[in-house]
Amino acid sequence: MAGGLWFADRLDVANDVRVDDDREQPGAFCVVANVSAETAYGEGGADVRRGVRHFPAGARVWVLPPQWGDGGEKLVVVGYHRGARGRGLVRMVVSRRHLTGFRVRGVYSPALLRALTRPLTEFGRDDTPTQWRARQEAEETAASWRDLPILARTDDLFWLGMVTDPPPAELRRAEQIYYLAHFNAYRAVYSRQPPPAEP
Repeated sequence: MAGGLWFADRLDVANDVRVDDDREQPGAFCVVANVSAETAYGEGGADVRRGVRHFPAGARVWVLPPQWGDGGEKLVVVGYHRGARGRGLVRMVVSRRHLTGFRVRGVYSPALLRALTRPLTEFGRDDTPTQWRARQEAEETAASWRDLPILARTDDLFWLGMVTDPPPAELRRAEQIYYLAHFNAYRAVYSRQPPPAEP
């Protein structure tokens, strides 16, 4: 499903209060992002829409650490669903390329904390999602996601990591040099073959 997966559980925030009223300390720290103003879909990114299917452009979402081994290309996020008018939180999977402005904020809301920490039953798992271990880890990851926004892979689909925008002309990984073949706003494709020499 383009733009994210709908997770039906909504959390009631009508009676929400701060996690710690006495000291006003956050219950946790989390990476926060905004949904991009325009997102591209379809073959070659030819289809453009405002925001993503379940979140409007500019919507703030709370981002969990990568939960599986895709390098953070798809992320579990918590936010207010498009059209919910602030009445409930939803948890979804969104492509990182549809998010911008990564930063770290404290989590004060018990409803938000519950949404971030409840078991991953949407995936048929009973375990709780991985959380940010410390504020520093979240800040380092947010900085990396801001500085290295483009996924790099080889033309035979081998994952190379994330790179800058614009991507470098060459990458070196494990004594192998990869040459930039082509790229768009979200992905850079590299080849083991150098570009043809100019005549």
